[in-house]
Amino acid sequence: MDSEKATPPAYEDDDWASYRLMSLSPGGFGADRVEIWPKLLHATPATSPSQDKEDMDTETDSISHRDEKQIRLDTERSFVLYPVDSKTDKDALQAELHELLVEVFRRRPGLNYFQGYHDIITVLLLTLPAELQLSCAEQLSLQRVRDSMGTTLEPVLGLLRVMKNLLRVADPEYAELLEQTSPLPYYALPNLLTLFSHDMPKLPLIQHVFDYLLCRPPIFVVYLAAVIILSRKEDVHRLQEEGEEGMMHSLLSALPDIVDSELTGESLDHEVKHEEEEPMPLEKEDVEAEEVIPNVKQEDNPEPSGDTSPATIPVDEPVEELKLEGPKSEESSLQPPDEKSEPPLPSNAGKRKPQSLTDILNLSDALYKAHPPTDSGIQLSSIMGPQSVVFTWSPRLEDMPTNDEAERMVGRPELIVYPERPPVREDGEDEKEKTRKRRKRPFKKRKVDNRTVGMVVGAGLVLGAAIAISVYSTRQGGDFHHVKEWRKMGLGRWVGGLLDVIRYKT
Repeated sequence: MDSEKATPPAYEDDDWASYRLMSLSPGGFGADRVEIWPKLLHATPATSPSQDKEDMDTETDSISHRDEKQIRLDTERSFVLYPVDSKTDKDALQAELHELLVEVFRRRPGLNYFQGYHDIITVLLLTLPAELQLSCAEQLSLQRVRDSMGTTLEPVLGLLRVMKNLLRVADPEYAELLEQTSPLPYYALPNLLTLFSHDMPKLPLIQHVFDYLLCRPPIFVVYLAAVIILSRKEDVHRLQEEGEEGMMHSLLSALPDIVDSELTGESLDHEVKHEEEEPMPLEKEDVEAEEVIPNVKQEDNPEPSGDTSPATIPVDEPVEELKLEGPKSEESSLQPPDEKSEPPLPSNAGKRKPQSLTDILNLSDALYKAHPPTDSGIQLSSIMGPQSVVFTWSPRLEDMPTNDEAERMVGRPELIVYPERPPVREDGEDEKEKTRKRRKRPFKKRKVDNRTVGMVVGAGLVLGAAIAISVYSTRQGGDFHHVKEWRKMGLGRWVGGLLDVIRYKT
């Protein structure tokens, strides 16, 4: 069954370009996102707010999804980051969220719920009217976050591999430092999985992030996450200098303090208050953070053959040349503690000025332009399969799989992400083979003299005689009377003498 009741109108490339430009402005789409998001998701509103609910009651009233128990657990702890109005019943909102989630999965039983999915749908619930919520949630699930809705999270780990390569081409030295503490950027996993909705502290901020992501290919969530990691370079180096490498994961797992200049009241008050808390300027002069996107020539990014990813939609709007750098603010000074006060915090604990969300989004576009998905160093087409959303998504509805086709793709994980291959060295030998050869010890010839040969042969004769005696005696019922006969033949004296010789030689 395909849930599309009507075909949404087509949107031209110019519309997408204007939406991308609008998303870079302070505040993003603002109130217009109620109209723009459904267009970007190719979602069709219900004929009435209760139309979709009536259809679901008729079709799936008695069919429950296997993940509804986990959905219930997650909805019971929802609406924590985005506090609701004091006049709104939080329990009622949780009930609405639970009902919406259950409807999505009962309509699309081929999808699998993952923890954090409810954070994504919460943003839709708090932004869109009721008649648009189900359609937008379904389209978002099938066409943008489908890779995460299989039976495993291997596709998301694939995006982490892509992100690792992106960090390598953007800043090799910094990437090498990060990989010393974590082979993959696992600290970015929640952001990739939930489109930043799990940790973004304010609803207007995550709405602006959604404005940015929904009008761009799905791969942009990797670029946005990479930019945030690159902006923490100064803090990471400070931790390294202080011998606190173990704190890097905690630092990079948390988002920096982000504000949108369009916001008023609490956000701006926080920034002013932060400035007032710095009565003692640093003694040293301000030093700009290092640039982490090098100047890249066109020939440095050859386009590999065979990569026909539709994820490489050009960002046509002008983007100001920006450097990926941390905030240029001074660190908050710490007053010298008195004798009874607690010891001072490490320097990395000092607060920094909030970062502008619009600046971060512009830097993400700049990183995309410097190192697009077709960059051979990113290896996108070697990591993600042809049925990944990074390749099946398109701004045009007719170029994407239908909802039914998209649901079936979840059952083919081998076409969504490829298994990780051992890295290949310059000489063409992979690391696995290199490790095998390193562990294999070469055979060394040893000089063997006649005494050693005699000892070995003698030991063999003794062992053979002992075994023969044991076997023979067993066959004779355990009676060792025959040993006397051997002694008469002198065998016992010969064996005993041989043992004396061996003991002497050794």
